Amino acid sequence: MKHEKISTLQTVFTVTSTVYAVGIVSLPRTIAEKTQTPDVWQGLFLSSLLGLVAVFINVSLCRRFPGKTFYEINTRIAGNFIGHIINISFILYCLFICSHVVRMMAEFIKALALERTPVSAILIPFLLLVGYLTSGGLHVMVRLVELFFPLTFIVFILLIVLNINHFDPDNLLPVFHKGWQPIFQSLKVVPFSTLGFESILILTNFMVHPQQAWKAGAIGYSIAMGLYLLMVTMVIACMSVEEVSRLQWPVLSFAQQIEFPGAFLERFELLFIVLWTIKIYMTTANYYFYLVAGISHLTQKRNKYVHYLPLVFLFAAAMYPKNLVETDRMGNFAGYFGVIICALMPLLLLIISLILQRKGNSAKHSQG
Repeated sequence: MKHEKISTLQTVFTVTSTVYAVGIVSLPRTIAEKTQTPDVWQGLFLSSLLGLVAVFINVSLCRRFPGKTFYEINTRIAGNFIGHIINISFILYCLFICSHVVRMMAEFIKALALERTPVSAILIPFLLLVGYLTSGGLHVMVRLVELFFPLTFIVFILLIVLNINHFDPDNLLPVFHKGWQPIFQSLKVVPFSTLGFESILILTNFMVHPQQAWKAGAIGYSIAMGLYLLMVTMVIACMSVEEVSRLQWPVLSFAQQIEFPGAFLERFELLFIVLWTIKIYMTTANYYFYLVAGISHLTQKRNKYVHYLPLVFLFAAAMYPKNLVETDRMGNFAGYFGVIICALMPLLLLIISLILQRKGNSAKHSQG
C-alpha cells in the first residue's frame, strides 16, 4: 500500500471529494434552525478558516516524518501503547463517519424513490461496492474521483446558475442584527460538514511530491468549503430562513424549483440525486480506505478479509439509529469526535514532537 503514489492534483480532488459530501443536502436547515437569522454563512466561513488551520497542523505533523504513515507517526511520538489507542480511535472515527454517511444516503434514497424498500436492502449492495472499490487500492479510487469530480462540479454550478432568477438579497438581510451569538451557535452544528481535512493525514504519505501537501490540502479543502458556502447562501437567499428551517432536505427543494422553457429537463433534481449518490459513494470509499489502512497497519496484513470484514461492523453501526433524529445525533457525535481526533490530537502530537525533537530520519533533507 505504501508504494502507491498519487499526484498533487489527484490529492486536491480526493480531499475535496472527502469534505463535500452528505451534509450538503441538510446543512442549510441545520444552520437555519440553530441561528434563526440570515447570518448563516458567517459561522460556516469561520469554521472553514479553522479547518484550514487544521490542514496546516496535519501537514506539519506528517512532513516531520517523511515516508511514515499517520498510523506509524502516532506510535513513534506517543509510544506503542498510547499510539495504538490513537490509531484505534481514528479507525473508529472513520467507522462512525462511514456509517452515518451511508445511513443518510439510504434514508434520502428511500424517502425519494424507494419508499417500500428496507434501508438494509439499500445499504448492503452499496457497502459491497465500497469494499470492492477499496480492494483495488488507492489508484483505483483516485481514478474514480478524477472521472466523476468534473461531472459533480458542473451539476453543482448548474444548480446555482439555474436558480439565479429566484435569488432575493432581502432574504440575506439584515446582517449581524443579532450580533455574534447566532454565528457562534452555528459552530455547534457544522463540525460534521466541515470535516475532511484529516484526509491529508493519510494522503500525504502517498503523494509523489509530499512537500506540496499543504498546497493540495488547502486548495482541496477551500474548494469544498467554497461550494458549501455558495450553496448555503444561495438556498437561504432563494427560499428564506423560515422556509429552509422547515424542510428536511432544503437543497432538494432548491433543485426542484428549477424550471426550463418547454419542459426541457423539468426533473433536474433527478440528475442532482444521481450524481450526489455517486459523490457519497466516493466519500464513503475514501473514509473506508483510511479505515482499512489503519486495520492493515495494526494487523500487518492486507488481504480480501481486511477489505470486506469491516463491512459487517459498518453495516451494524449504520443500522443502529432507529430514525432520522438518531441518525442526526450520530452525525453530531461523529463531528465532535472528529474535531478531537483529527484536529486537537494532531496538534498535541505536533507539539510533543517539537518539544522532544522527534522526527523522521530524513526530515531535514526532505524539508530543506
